Amino acid sequence: MPVTKISLSAEAGVDQYTLINQQKTLAVMVLNYGGTITHILTPDKSGHIRDVVLGFDNYEGYLNSANPFFGALVGRYANRIGLGKFTIDGEEYQVPINNTPNALHGGIKGFDKKIWDVEVVSESPAAIRLTYVSEDGEEGYPGKLTTYVTYTVTDANELEVEYEAVTDKSTVLNLTNHTYFNLAGVELDPKILDTEVTMNGVKGFLEVDDNCLPTGKVIPVADVNPMDFTGSNAGKTIGSRVNDVQGGGYDHPYVIHDTFVLDTTGLPMQKDVFVAHAPQTGITLSMATTEPGFQFYTGKGIAENVFTGKKSQNNAPGIGPFSGFCLETSRNPDAPNHENWRPSVLLTPGEQYKGKTIYSFGVKL
Repeated sequence: MPVTKISLSAEAGVDQYTLINQQKTLAVMVLNYGGTITHILTPDKSGHIRDVVLGFDNYEGYLNSANPFFGALVGRYANRIGLGKFTIDGEEYQVPINNTPNALHGGIKGFDKKIWDVEVVSESPAAIRLTYVSEDGEEGYPGKLTTYVTYTVTDANELEVEYEAVTDKSTVLNLTNHTYFNLAGVELDPKILDTEVTMNGVKGFLEVDDNCLPTGKVIPVADVNPMDFTGSNAGKTIGSRVNDVQGGGYDHPYVIHDTFVLDTTGLPMQKDVFVAHAPQTGITLSMATTEPGFQFYTGKGIAENVFTGKKSQNNAPGIGPFSGFCLETSRNPDAPNHENWRPSVLLTPGEQYKGKTIYSFGVKL
């Protein structure tokens, strides 16, 4: 069966869904807890199946307070809101500060810690649709918000992630997935520093202050060599210049386009925006998205000596800083507090929030 379901905790109501394509060259496992991607299984250049994401074998692992959003759906507001404050129709809202001095990834108990309803929408291709209703006032956000996320595994070795949401009251919204990729598989290399990266079609990156908040300025990548993975810097490894990056690791919002709308699916799909290759396994990852940007995060904040690999990763030790990288496609950080960005995150009754991202897996021999 292309879509299967098992119970991980009957008491907590936690189930795991496995989506497999027809060729059995891509399998993705998803929890209804947090909409969390727990495993992505794909063959390497020798035909060996590798699990290329960080996470846990059991549901309880995701309850660890040190869990840095492994594989989770993030909302209501992915990334940061400065001081946890924003204003809608003249009314100021204060949401929890959980990344001093900012609000981060939806608050204390965001979408990553909720049980989502799941419906199998297709067996060919394998697809499930997750639904979560966030009540008015949850984590301080206004409006009863209904969010839908569809995961699809295709015969082209793609994982498609589609986001939709509607509200009954004006609110702010920014959705993403927080999967950490390690294309070598942590059993071969617990760090991603040798992963080669190429970026295509990026306009630059957002300048951020010491609190990781954007100043509003877009800096061309060519102006800051360590941030540039285009042209002559295409294919550079993550580790080659990571120590020269502000903050000692990549945690920066890259800009793809400057069209700030609620429904980005009507815009052209930006293909091969980010392409990664692990020489150890030959596994490649190419990302396409309709979103205006993505946060490239190389996991500097992953706790040291707390996590190990899953059974599919031979319970490998050594997971910690730089064990995985994230590609958080989304709207801009702190967009509610930047007038020109607000139209992409301010959702009102009768409107739809939409976005789509595709992760394509392959092998380079």
